[in-house]
Amino acid sequence: MNWQLITEQQRFTELLPLWASAKTLALDTEFMRVNTFNPQIALIQLKHQQTIYLIDPVACDTVAWGLGEVLANPNALKIVHACSEDIEVLYYKYPQAKINNIFDTQIGLAFLGYGLQVGYQKALKDFLNIDISKAETRSDWLARPLSNEQLQYAASDVEYLPQLYDVVVEGLNAKGLLAYCQEDSALMLKEGAPVPVLTELYKQFSNAWQLNRRQLSLLHTLTMWRETSARLNNIPRTFVLKNHTLMSIVQNLPQTLAQLARIEDLHPKTYQKHGPMLLEMVKTAQNKQTEKCPSLLPLPLPKAAKGLFNLLREQTDKIALAQHIPADVLLRKRWLDALVLNYIDEGDECQLPLALQGWRYELLTRPLLQTLASQQSQLAEWRKYRHRLV
Repeated sequence: MNWQLITEQQRFTELLPLWASAKTLALDTEFMRVNTFNPQIALIQLKHQQTIYLIDPVACDTVAWGLGEVLANPNALKIVHACSEDIEVLYYKYPQAKINNIFDTQIGLAFLGYGLQVGYQKALKDFLNIDISKAETRSDWLARPLSNEQLQYAASDVEYLPQLYDVVVEGLNAKGLLAYCQEDSALMLKEGAPVPVLTELYKQFSNAWQLNRRQLSLLHTLTMWRETSARLNNIPRTFVLKNHTLMSIVQNLPQTLAQLARIEDLHPKTYQKHGPMLLEMVKTAQNKQTEKCPSLLPLPLPKAAKGLFNLLREQTDKIALAQHIPADVLLRKRWLDALVLNYIDEGDECQLPLALQGWRYELLTRPLLQTLASQQSQLAEWRKYRHRLV
Protein backbone atom coordinates (compact mmCIF):
# COMPACT_ATOMS: atom_id res chain seq x y z
CA MET A 1 0.00 0.00 0.00
CA ASN A 2 1.51 3.31 -1.14
CA TRP A 3 0.46 6.09 1.22
CA GLN A 4 1.80 9.39 2.51
CA LEU A 5 0.97 11.13 5.79
CA ILE A 6 0.70 14.87 5.18
CA THR A 7 1.47 16.84 8.34
CA GLU A 8 3.55 19.72 6.96
CA GLN A 9 1.91 22.80 5.49
CA GLN A 10 4.48 23.12 2.73
CA ARG A 11 3.93 19.56 1.52
CA PHE A 12 0.16 20.01 1.69
CA THR A 13 0.43 23.19 -0.40
CA GLU A 14 2.63 21.45 -2.97
CA LEU A 15 0.06 18.70 -3.45
CA LEU A 16 -3.02 20.93 -3.76
CA PRO A 17 -2.60 21.54 -7.54
CA LEU A 18 -2.35 17.78 -8.11
CA TRP A 19 -5.61 17.13 -6.25
CA ALA A 20 -7.27 20.15 -7.85
CA SER A 21 -6.57 18.78 -11.35
CA ALA A 22 -7.73 15.23 -10.53
CA LYS A 23 -10.69 13.79 -12.42
CA THR A 24 -11.38 11.17 -9.75
CA LEU A 25 -10.62 11.02 -6.03
CA ALA A 26 -11.48 8.30 -3.55
CA LEU A 27 -12.45 9.98 -0.30
CA ASP A 28 -13.04 9.17 3.36
CA THR A 29 -12.69 10.94 6.71
CA GLU A 30 -11.96 10.07 10.31
CA PHE A 31 -13.55 12.24 12.98
CA MET A 32 -14.57 12.32 16.62
CA ARG A 33 -17.91 13.37 18.07
CA VAL A 34 -18.04 12.16 21.65
CA ASN A 35 -17.92 15.22 23.87
CA THR A 36 -18.70 17.94 21.32
CA PHE A 37 -21.75 19.26 19.47
CA ASN A 38 -19.83 19.67 16.23
CA PRO A 39 -17.80 16.86 14.67
CA GLN A 40 -14.04 17.23 15.03
CA ILE A 41 -12.32 16.16 11.84
CA ALA A 42 -9.11 14.25 12.50
CA LEU A 43 -7.99 12.87 9.15
CA ILE A 44 -8.92 13.19 5.47
CA GLN A 45 -8.02 10.32 3.18
CA LEU A 46 -7.67 10.86 -0.57
CA LYS A 47 -6.60 8.35 -3.18
CA HIS A 48 -5.43 9.80 -6.47
CA GLN A 49 -4.31 7.32 -9.09
CA GLN A 50 -2.08 4.87 -7.18
CA THR A 51 -1.20 7.02 -4.17
CA ILE A 52 -3.10 7.47 -0.92
CA TYR A 53 -2.74 10.77 0.94
CA LEU A 54 -3.56 10.90 4.64
CA ILE A 55 -4.08 14.60 5.31
CA ASP A 56 -3.84 15.75 8.91
CA PRO A 57 -6.19 18.76 9.33
CA VAL A 58 -4.99 19.12 12.92
CA ALA A 59 -1.44 19.86 11.73
CA CYS A 60 -2.25 21.58 8.43
CA ASP A 61 -4.50 24.53 7.68
CA THR A 62 -6.71 22.89 5.06
CA VAL A 63 -9.36 25.63 5.10
CA ALA A 64 -7.38 28.72 4.13
CA TRP A 65 -5.30 26.64 1.72
CA GLY A 66 -8.21 25.38 -0.31
CA LEU A 67 -8.94 21.69 0.28
CA GLY A 68 -12.63 22.57 0.44
CA GLU A 69 -12.39 23.97 -3.09
CA VAL A 70 -10.77 20.72 -4.25
CA LEU A 71 -13.69 18.70 -2.87
CA ALA A 72 -16.22 21.20 -4.27
CA ASN A 73 -14.79 20.91 -7.79
CA PRO A 74 -17.78 19.75 -9.90
CA ASN A 75 -15.46 18.31 -12.55
CA ALA A 76 -13.84 15.80 -10.17
CA LEU A 77 -15.75 12.70 -9.12
CA LYS A 78 -15.42 11.85 -5.43
CA ILE A 79 -15.93 8.14 -4.76
CA VAL A 80 -17.23 7.46 -1.25
CA HIS A 81 -18.95 4.72 0.73
CA ALA A 82 -21.73 5.37 3.26
CA CYS A 83 -20.93 9.06 3.25
CA SER A 84 -23.78 10.70 5.21
CA GLU A 85 -21.58 11.41 8.23
CA ASP A 86 -18.64 12.44 6.04
CA ILE A 87 -20.88 15.00 4.34
CA GLU A 88 -21.83 16.49 7.70
CA VAL A 89 -18.18 16.64 8.76
CA LEU A 90 -17.06 18.26 5.51
CA TYR A 91 -19.97 20.71 5.41
CA TYR A 92 -18.99 21.87 8.88
CA LYS A 93 -15.27 22.05 8.06
CA TYR A 94 -15.69 23.77 4.69
CA PRO A 95 -18.98 25.71 4.84
CA GLN A 96 -18.00 28.05 2.00
CA ALA A 97 -16.91 25.29 -0.39
CA LYS A 98 -19.27 22.36 -0.09
CA ILE A 99 -18.34 18.98 -1.48
CA ASN A 100 -19.80 18.26 -4.91
CA ASN A 101 -20.11 15.44 -7.47
CA ILE A 102 -20.02 12.27 -5.38
CA PHE A 103 -20.77 8.63 -6.06
CA ASP A 104 -21.66 6.53 -3.03
CA THR A 105 -20.90 2.86 -3.59
CA GLN A 106 -23.22 1.88 -0.74
CA ILE A 107 -26.13 3.42 -2.67
CA GLY A 108 -24.97 1.61 -5.78
CA LEU A 109 -24.95 -1.73 -3.97
CA ALA A 110 -28.46 -1.03 -2.68
CA PHE A 111 -29.67 -0.58 -6.27
CA LEU A 112 -28.07 -3.90 -7.08
CA GLY A 113 -30.12 -5.60 -4.38
CA TYR A 114 -27.58 -5.94 -1.56
CA GLY A 115 -29.49 -3.99 1.07
CA LEU A 116 -29.47 -0.38 2.22
CA GLN A 117 -26.67 -0.63 4.78
CA VAL A 118 -23.97 -2.89 3.34
CA GLY A 119 -20.67 -1.97 4.99
CA TYR A 120 -17.40 -1.28 3.22
CA GLN A 121 -15.64 -4.27 4.77
CA LYS A 122 -18.39 -6.69 3.67
CA ALA A 123 -18.58 -5.14 0.22
CA LEU A 124 -14.86 -5.64 -0.36
CA LYS A 125 -15.05 -9.24 0.82
CA ASP A 126 -18.12 -10.13 -1.24
CA PHE A 127 -17.18 -8.35 -4.47
CA LEU A 128 -13.37 -8.22 -4.52
CA ASN A 129 -12.50 -11.03 -2.08
CA ILE A 130 -10.40 -8.54 -0.11
CA ASP A 131 -10.21 -8.59 3.70
CA ILE A 132 -9.58 -5.40 5.64
CA SER A 133 -9.47 -4.86 9.38
CA LYS A 134 -11.94 -2.57 11.16
CA ALA A 135 -10.14 -2.83 14.50
CA GLU A 136 -9.32 0.89 14.69
CA THR A 137 -12.86 2.12 13.99
CA ARG A 138 -13.40 3.47 17.51
CA SER A 139 -9.86 4.51 18.34
CA ASP A 140 -8.95 8.07 19.35
CA TRP A 141 -8.40 9.80 16.03
CA LEU A 142 -7.51 13.12 17.64
CA ALA A 143 -4.57 11.62 19.54
CA ARG A 144 -1.17 12.52 18.17
CA PRO A 145 0.91 10.90 16.92
CA LEU A 146 -1.45 8.51 15.15
CA SER A 147 -0.33 4.91 15.40
CA ASN A 148 0.81 2.91 12.42
CA GLU A 149 -2.25 0.68 12.89
CA GLN A 150 -4.53 3.72 12.66
CA LEU A 151 -2.79 4.99 9.54
CA GLN A 152 -2.94 1.57 7.86
CA TYR A 153 -6.64 1.34 8.71
CA ALA A 154 -7.33 4.83 7.37
CA ALA A 155 -5.47 4.12 4.15
CA SER A 156 -7.37 0.88 3.59
CA ASP A 157 -10.65 2.80 3.68
CA VAL A 158 -9.84 4.40 0.32
CA GLU A 159 -7.34 1.94 -1.16
CA TYR A 160 -9.96 -0.28 -2.79
CA LEU A 161 -12.76 2.25 -3.34
CA PRO A 162 -11.94 2.78 -7.06
CA GLN A 163 -12.04 -0.99 -7.67
CA LEU A 164 -15.34 -1.31 -5.85
CA TYR A 165 -16.69 1.66 -7.83
CA ASP A 166 -15.80 -0.05 -11.13
CA VAL A 167 -17.60 -3.24 -10.13
CA VAL A 168 -20.68 -1.37 -8.93
CA VAL A 169 -20.89 0.84 -12.03
CA GLU A 170 -20.58 -2.21 -14.27
CA GLY A 171 -23.51 -3.84 -12.47
CA LEU A 172 -25.62 -0.67 -12.60
CA ASN A 173 -24.96 -0.18 -16.31
CA ALA A 174 -26.01 -3.75 -16.98
CA LYS A 175 -29.36 -3.04 -15.29
CA GLY A 176 -29.79 0.45 -16.69
CA LEU A 177 -29.79 1.98 -13.18
CA LEU A 178 -26.61 4.07 -13.20
CA ALA A 179 -28.33 7.44 -13.73
CA TYR A 180 -30.75 6.76 -10.87
CA CYS A 181 -27.88 5.91 -8.55
CA GLN A 182 -25.97 9.04 -9.55
CA GLU A 183 -29.02 11.17 -8.80
CA ASP A 184 -29.48 9.53 -5.40
CA SER A 185 -25.82 10.18 -4.58
CA ALA A 186 -26.35 13.85 -5.43
CA LEU A 187 -29.49 13.81 -3.30
CA MET A 188 -27.36 13.02 -0.26
CA LEU A 189 -25.60 16.35 -0.74
CA LYS A 190 -28.92 18.19 -0.89
CA GLU A 191 -30.17 16.50 2.27
CA GLY A 192 -26.83 16.50 4.07
CA ALA A 193 -26.45 18.14 7.47
CA PRO A 194 -29.58 20.32 7.51
CA VAL A 195 -29.59 23.05 10.15
CA PRO A 196 -32.78 22.60 12.17
CA VAL A 197 -35.14 25.54 12.56
CA LEU A 198 -34.78 26.54 16.21
CA THR A 199 -38.45 27.37 16.69
CA GLU A 200 -39.58 24.05 15.18
CA LEU A 201 -37.43 21.69 17.26
CA TYR A 202 -40.18 20.88 19.76
CA LYS A 203 -42.22 19.22 16.99
CA GLN A 204 -39.58 16.49 16.64
CA PHE A 205 -40.66 14.81 19.88
CA SER A 206 -42.80 11.88 18.78
CA ASN A 207 -45.19 12.07 21.74
CA ALA A 208 -45.56 15.86 21.78
CA TRP A 209 -49.07 15.50 20.34
CA GLN A 210 -50.15 14.32 23.82
CA LEU A 211 -49.29 17.67 25.42
CA ASN A 212 -51.60 20.59 26.08
CA ARG A 213 -50.77 24.06 24.78
CA ARG A 214 -49.01 25.29 27.93
CA GLN A 215 -46.91 22.14 28.02
CA LEU A 216 -46.07 22.69 24.37
CA SER A 217 -44.98 26.22 25.25
CA LEU A 218 -42.61 24.80 27.85
CA LEU A 219 -41.34 22.14 25.44
CA HIS A 220 -40.77 24.86 22.85
CA THR A 221 -38.75 26.96 25.32
CA LEU A 222 -36.72 24.06 26.68
CA THR A 223 -35.75 22.71 23.27
CA MET A 224 -34.60 26.14 22.08
CA TRP A 225 -32.60 26.69 25.27
CA ARG A 226 -31.00 23.24 25.05
CA GLU A 227 -30.05 23.69 21.38
CA THR A 228 -28.61 27.15 21.96
CA SER A 229 -26.68 26.05 25.03
CA ALA A 230 -25.27 22.97 23.29
CA ARG A 231 -24.15 24.98 20.26
CA LEU A 232 -22.61 27.81 22.28
CA ASN A 233 -20.68 25.43 24.53
CA ASN A 234 -19.96 22.89 21.75
CA ILE A 235 -21.29 19.96 23.76
CA PRO A 236 -23.81 17.27 22.82
CA ARG A 237 -27.47 18.10 23.43
CA THR A 238 -27.67 15.20 25.87
CA PHE A 239 -25.01 16.85 28.04
CA VAL A 240 -27.52 19.66 28.62
CA LEU A 241 -30.72 17.59 28.85
CA LYS A 242 -31.48 14.11 27.57
CA ASN A 243 -34.67 13.83 25.54
CA HIS A 244 -36.55 11.84 28.16
CA THR A 245 -35.33 14.20 30.90
CA LEU A 246 -36.57 17.21 28.99
CA MET A 247 -39.94 15.56 28.37
CA SER A 248 -40.18 14.54 32.03
CA ILE A 249 -39.86 18.20 33.06
CA VAL A 250 -42.65 19.09 30.64
CA GLN A 251 -44.93 16.32 31.86
CA ASN A 252 -44.27 16.66 35.60
CA LEU A 253 -43.99 20.46 35.80
CA PRO A 254 -41.75 20.61 38.90
CA GLN A 255 -42.46 23.59 41.17
CA THR A 256 -39.53 23.35 43.57
CA LEU A 257 -35.85 22.47 43.41
CA ALA A 258 -36.59 19.32 45.39
CA GLN A 259 -39.14 18.22 42.76
CA LEU A 260 -36.75 19.14 39.96
CA ALA A 261 -34.00 17.04 41.57
CA ARG A 262 -36.23 13.96 41.25
CA ILE A 263 -36.50 14.30 37.46
CA GLU A 264 -34.98 11.22 35.85
CA ASP A 265 -31.37 11.60 34.63
CA LEU A 266 -31.15 15.33 35.29
CA HIS A 267 -27.40 15.92 35.43
CA PRO A 268 -26.24 17.35 38.78
CA LYS A 269 -24.32 20.13 37.02
CA THR A 270 -27.42 21.14 35.08
CA TYR A 271 -29.46 21.10 38.29
CA GLN A 272 -26.92 23.14 40.22
CA LYS A 273 -26.22 25.69 37.50
CA HIS A 274 -29.62 26.03 35.85
CA GLY A 275 -32.16 24.73 38.38
CA PRO A 276 -33.77 28.11 39.25
CA MET A 277 -33.91 29.08 35.58
CA LEU A 278 -35.61 25.79 34.65
CA LEU A 279 -38.22 26.38 37.35
CA GLU A 280 -38.78 29.87 36.00
CA MET A 281 -39.38 28.40 32.54
CA VAL A 282 -41.97 26.06 34.03
CA LYS A 283 -43.68 28.90 35.86
CA THR A 284 -43.71 31.18 32.80
CA ALA A 285 -45.25 28.47 30.62
CA GLN A 286 -47.95 27.66 33.19
CA ASN A 287 -48.93 31.32 33.48
CA LYS A 288 -48.96 31.97 29.76
CA GLN A 289 -52.25 32.80 28.10
CA THR A 290 -53.46 29.83 26.11
CA GLU A 291 -53.94 31.77 22.90
CA LYS A 292 -50.25 32.77 23.02
CA CYS A 293 -49.07 29.17 23.31
CA PRO A 294 -48.28 26.93 20.33
CA SER A 295 -51.24 25.19 18.74
CA LEU A 296 -51.92 21.56 19.57
CA LEU A 297 -49.94 19.22 17.34
CA PRO A 298 -51.76 16.91 14.91
CA LEU A 299 -52.81 13.50 16.21
CA PRO A 300 -51.27 10.36 14.74
CA LEU A 301 -53.40 8.67 12.13
CA PRO A 302 -55.94 6.13 13.40
CA LYS A 303 -55.21 2.41 13.08
CA ALA A 304 -57.58 2.23 10.12
CA ALA A 305 -54.98 4.12 8.07
CA LYS A 306 -52.82 1.00 8.00
CA GLY A 307 -54.89 -0.23 5.07
CA LEU A 308 -53.95 2.83 3.00
CA PHE A 309 -50.23 2.34 3.72
CA ASN A 310 -50.52 -1.33 2.74
CA LEU A 311 -52.20 -0.32 -0.52
CA LEU A 312 -49.44 2.16 -1.34
CA ARG A 313 -46.72 -0.36 -0.48
CA GLU A 314 -48.35 -2.98 -2.73
CA GLN A 315 -48.44 -0.43 -5.53
CA THR A 316 -44.77 0.36 -4.91
CA ASP A 317 -43.83 -3.33 -4.94
CA LYS A 318 -45.43 -3.78 -8.36
CA ILE A 319 -43.58 -0.79 -9.78
CA ALA A 320 -40.31 -1.95 -8.22
CA LEU A 321 -40.72 -5.42 -9.72
CA ALA A 322 -41.50 -4.02 -13.17
CA GLN A 323 -38.51 -1.66 -13.06
CA HIS A 324 -36.08 -4.17 -11.50
CA ILE A 325 -35.39 -1.84 -8.58
CA PRO A 326 -35.41 -3.10 -4.96
CA ALA A 327 -38.60 -1.86 -3.28
CA ASP A 328 -36.73 -0.51 -0.25
CA VAL A 329 -34.57 1.61 -2.59
CA LEU A 330 -37.55 2.86 -4.54
CA LEU A 331 -39.46 3.98 -1.45
CA ARG A 332 -38.21 4.37 2.12
CA LYS A 333 -40.65 4.27 5.04
CA ARG A 334 -39.91 7.86 6.07
CA TRP A 335 -40.65 9.11 2.54
CA LEU A 336 -43.97 7.28 2.48
CA ASP A 337 -44.91 8.56 5.94
CA ALA A 338 -44.10 12.14 4.93
CA LEU A 339 -45.99 11.83 1.64
CA VAL A 340 -49.17 10.49 3.24
CA LEU A 341 -49.22 12.91 6.17
CA ASN A 342 -48.42 15.92 3.99
CA TYR A 343 -51.12 14.93 1.50
CA ILE A 344 -53.71 14.46 4.22
CA ASP A 345 -52.86 17.82 5.77
CA GLU A 346 -52.31 19.88 2.61
CA GLY A 347 -53.92 18.05 -0.30
CA ASP A 348 -52.65 18.32 -3.89
CA GLU A 349 -50.35 21.22 -3.01
CA CYS A 350 -48.45 19.22 -0.40
CA GLN A 351 -44.69 19.41 -0.15
CA LEU A 352 -43.02 16.27 -1.47
CA PRO A 353 -39.92 14.72 0.08
CA LEU A 354 -36.89 15.55 -2.08
CA ALA A 355 -36.39 11.91 -2.98
CA LEU A 356 -39.89 11.72 -4.47
CA GLN A 357 -39.35 14.72 -6.75
CA GLY A 358 -36.52 13.54 -9.02
CA TRP A 359 -36.38 10.39 -11.11
CA ARG A 360 -38.97 8.76 -8.86
CA TYR A 361 -41.67 11.32 -9.65
CA GLU A 362 -43.03 9.94 -12.93
CA LEU A 363 -42.15 6.38 -12.03
CA LEU A 364 -43.60 6.26 -8.52
CA THR A 365 -44.76 9.52 -6.99
CA ARG A 366 -47.40 10.40 -9.58
CA PRO A 367 -49.10 6.96 -9.32
CA LEU A 368 -49.06 7.18 -5.51
CA LEU A 369 -50.58 10.67 -5.63
CA GLN A 370 -53.32 9.37 -7.94
CA THR A 371 -54.11 6.64 -5.43
CA LEU A 372 -54.25 9.18 -2.61
CA ALA A 373 -56.52 11.42 -4.69
CA SER A 374 -58.92 8.51 -5.13
CA GLN A 375 -59.32 8.33 -1.33
CA GLN A 376 -60.38 11.98 -0.86
CA SER A 377 -63.44 11.40 1.34
CA GLN A 378 -61.55 9.14 3.73
CA LEU A 379 -58.56 11.46 3.85
CA ALA A 380 -60.81 14.42 4.62
CA GLU A 381 -62.12 12.57 7.68
CA TRP A 382 -58.59 11.80 8.82
CA ARG A 383 -57.60 15.43 8.27
CA LYS A 384 -60.39 16.53 10.62
CA TYR A 385 -59.38 13.86 13.11
CA ARG A 386 -55.69 14.82 13.05
CA HIS A 387 -56.45 18.48 13.59
CA ARG A 388 -59.12 17.82 16.24
CA LEU A 389 -61.94 19.28 14.18
CA VAL A 390 -64.41 16.52 15.11
